[in-house]
Amino acid sequence: MATISLRNVCLDYPLYGAYDFSLKRRLLGHLIREQGGMRVIRAVDNVTIEAEAGARIGLAGPNGSGKSTLLRLIAGVYPPSGGSVRVRGNIVPLLGLNAGVNLDFVAEDNIALLLRIGGRKPTRAVIDDIWAFTELEERMQRLPLRMFSSGMLMRVLFATATAFPADILLLDEWLSVVDEHFAEKAEARLQNLVSQAAIVIIASHDQPLLRRTCTSIVNLDRGRIASTVPVDLPTTHAFEFREKRA
Repeated sequence: MATISLRNVCLDYPLYGAYDFSLKRRLLGHLIREQGGMRVIRAVDNVTIEAEAGARIGLAGPNGSGKSTLLRLIAGVYPPSGGSVRVRGNIVPLLGLNAGVNLDFVAEDNIALLLRIGGRKPTRAVIDDIWAFTELEERMQRLPLRMFSSGMLMRVLFATATAFPADILLLDEWLSVVDEHFAEKAEARLQNLVSQAAIVIIASHDQPLLRRTCTSIVNLDRGRIASTVPVDLPTTHAFEFREKRA
């Protein structure tokens, strides 16, 4: 059974250099604190979230409120500075460009690397299926990712991350860089993946999207939970969880 348990989670970023007179200091002064003789920014502050199978959680809030950072804590990208993060189930994190890739490696090697990180075997058939979904020319498979545009890179990352179902799906708002044709294709694939996932957490500024896909919306402000709002979803909706039967 997939579960997520965040209890009193905090995350501090260390600050280096002279920030006293910088614009960043003036803008983020309310988040800066002293800790062990070092200045840190508290990006996530005392957050507690519990999620079980069937949960569809939206993370909302202005830029800098901690949405993306919280997703990275759940994914294990960052260790918490305080509190505990416990996750049961395999995760597919769609967290943005360059996540887990080496831009100097060719596209095919990056696909194989991402598959191995996700615990999947990078067979020839699997890699070919992923590449076919990208709709990019076959010869580009042997080019380094550094030569790819943002839209092409997103196609590769999305196709690889969504090649297999997951227990837990983490979504950041980052598909806007792809063209309209691929966005429609990606949304159809994503809907199918979401419906198979036990838990889905979406970080987005799009309130209509969150209200039509989530069972609750967690509003963040300066790294803290400002409110949690339950959502009454229609009886049938695109992202309904289909529980797996033995």
